[in-house]
Amino acid sequence: MSRNIYNNSRLILGNREIKTFSSVSFKNSGNNQVTTLTVKLSDPQLDAAALLGQELIYYLNYGAEDAVPFFRGNVRQFSPSDKDVTVTAHDVLSFLAGAEAPPISFTDKKNYDGFTLGQMLTDYIKTYVNKNETIIGLDMMNDTNPPVTLTDYRADSVTPLKVVQDLLKENSTSLTDIKSTRLRVRDDGIKSNICFVEEQSIDSAGMRFSFNDGIESLKYKRRPAPNYYRSLVHDSEMNYQHNTLPTGIVMGKMKGEFDYPDEARQEAFLDATQMENKKEISIVVNKGLHLDIGNVIVLNLPEHPELTGKHRIVSKNLSVGSKIKCTLGLNKEAPKLSDYI
Repeated sequence: MSRNIYNNSRLILGNREIKTFSSVSFKNSGNNQVTTLTVKLSDPQLDAAALLGQELIYYLNYGAEDAVPFFRGNVRQFSPSDKDVTVTAHDVLSFLAGAEAPPISFTDKKNYDGFTLGQMLTDYIKTYVNKNETIIGLDMMNDTNPPVTLTDYRADSVTPLKVVQDLLKENSTSLTDIKSTRLRVRDDGIKSNICFVEEQSIDSAGMRFSFNDGIESLKYKRRPAPNYYRSLVHDSEMNYQHNTLPTGIVMGKMKGEFDYPDEARQEAFLDATQMENKKEISIVVNKGLHLDIGNVIVLNLPEHPELTGKHRIVSKNLSVGSKIKCTLGLNKEAPKLSDYI
């Protein structure tokens, strides 16, 4: 890895520091999904098979020495060639999803009725994950606000992360500041802990970005917002039209089941209101590399007045090679392809 006065990356694999790595790629897609780090090791003689399952710790050290790792995870994939070995590590959420997580079923006889999400995760981790050692730290484990209950939740053979994705709902107490609660990984310098964190309020002070300060490039797209919703509520059909359909009908989707048509209509109104002004924005930045998903930033763009203002980070990709490239996705998350990739 080439070093300069701004970046002095460090990579620790297993019990030893690796000096010969040529590139690093970090991906956090949001949506309460597993975060990955891919590293190209410049030693083709390395026994790649022996790396599987080993802990990988990466310090970005951009501008200063990091007190805690930028990423901590376990090696899940490797791809050797005659010149190098590429390894991919997943953060500890991988122990709650995919092949590393024994699935659980929620039936009328065996379930987590009366448990909150935080209590269910704590019980699962103690039972299946932390049996012989502490893999997922619970020192910061908390509950959502308000707590989300698993009472009456039924599903067949699902992972805990899928349960979280199914049950976490947006805080829509304010139409202008609809916030999500996310399951976050927080490192304490020794291990990775998990906890629930609500997104910053849009009224929060955020780091400022402009083309003269932080932004290297920008692109965005705006698609027609959903304006028509249809839902079957018991034997009644609920239809909701948002505004006057200037772009024609664009069908929206609603999550969950509803007891009354008015409940479905309110959900449709909230979703349409939230989506009507959202743009998918992607910026390449040279500062704010440690900002997290859900953080608020401020764009000052006289060139694009429609984008000037506050936005939330919904995804972050970072690549480190001869230079550092950090891409922040703002406002609108990409749809989930699966609960774990």
